[in-house]
This record gives sequence, C-alpha cells and structure tokens, in this order.
Amino acid sequence: MSKDINFSGHPVLSQIIKLINRDKVNELATTTKVNRYVKSFDAFTHLVVMIYAALSGAKSIRQVVEGFEANVTRLNHLGISYLVRRSTLSDANKKRTSQFFGDVYKALYERYSSFLSDSKSSKALQKGLYILDSTTISLFSQILKGVGRTPKNSKKKGGIKAHTLLEASCVLPSFVDYSAAAIHDHSRMSSILSLPSGSFTAFDMGYVDYWMWKQFTDHDIFFVTRQKDKMSFTVIENIA
Repeated sequence: MSKDINFSGHPVLSQIIKLINRDKVNELATTTKVNRYVKSFDAFTHLVVMIYAALSGAKSIRQVVEGFEANVTRLNHLGISYLVRRSTLSDANKKRTSQFFGDVYKALYERYSSFLSDSKSSKALQKGLYILDSTTISLFSQILKGVGRTPKNSKKKGGIKAHTLLEASCVLPSFVDYSAAAIHDHSRMSSILSLPSGSFTAFDMGYVDYWMWKQFTDHDIFFVTRQKDKMSFTVIENIA
C-alpha cells in the first residue's frame, strides 16, 4: 500500500496548519473586521498561536511565548513570520472577537466533516443524532457569578458554562457557546433549531422548556429527554 508522504518530516502543528485554508481565514477576518488597526499580529497568526497553546497544554501566556521563542527558526513551517510577545497576545485575546474563531471552526467543520472516520457499524445508527449538554468550568465568584445554592461555608464558586451540541456520528461539536455558569441550560436550546429536518437530539432534564419543545416539533426535529417527576402529560398512543 502506498503511503502519503505529504507531511513527512513536518511537526504535528505544521501538519494541522496545512489543513487550514489561509485565504478562507483571511476572508473570515475581513468579514468580522478583526484585523482593523493591526500591524503584525494578524488573525491567522493569532489562530496559529492559539492552536499551539491548545496542543502544547500551555497554562499561561508566558509558556506560549517561550515555546515560540524556543522554536523561532521554525516559524516558516507554520506560515508565520511574527514572533509573538506577551503583551501583544494578551491584548489580542482581550480585543479580538471570539466570533472569528467560531467562524473558522465552522468553515473547517463544513470542509472536513465528510472525511471523518465512519468505519464503525454503529455510525449508521448515529447519523442524524445530536447530543446537547453543558459543563461548568469553576472560577472565583469575584470574576463570574456563582451557580446553584450558596453552600454552608458561604464560599460559592463562580464559573463559565460551556454549552455544546455534539454530532454523534463524528463526535465533533456542531455548536459551542459559553456563558456565565449561572445562566440556565435551556437558554441555548435555540441552537437545535438549526439542525436539519428529521434530526434527533437528546438532552437531560436541565433543558425542560415546553415552548422550545413545540418549536422542535414544528421544525420536524425529534428529541429524547428524561421526564421530571412532577411533569403532567396525557398518553395519546402506545406504540409496541
């Protein structure tokens, strides 16, 4: 069997960057206007830096910058020429809108979703199934409002809540959004309405919203969830 040697000898980060259409990234940057008033640290360079931060497991801006400084002679493999500084990266993370990165993800998802592995027989059963859930990343309540009841020690933690709609067949998010942890889960249920007609979605009791459920039905989107103990309902038909 012949082997693809297109990426032979290239670092993993370089291989990933090669899969990203730079022209498309620049087009999205123009649409979201994230390159306004920027001289060197443009949106594409910022994207490369953040991908490196995720892959390297860096826990601070200092670690990200030191990683690039240690590999300054290899920047050409990544298609960038600017050696990022801590203050520059900090300002960019604060000022550059997250919409740009979300649009890049969506573009990559649309480009490569059909190439994702589908070798398992269960994939056919999972096609059209989406899973909605959220997870809370704890932070200090001084930064973001806490969630839930105040504990006995009065030390209530705040946090960020990540709302994710996962496509089961390829185990990739088709929708990701972030909010303060105190925001109720059902506030992001409208993301389901963007699913194709005939789709199935599953979520837990935190997403009880009867009005939204009716919207799903009107859009021919089926859903499965857990029943609350005090839920009132009428059985219309039993299907064996």
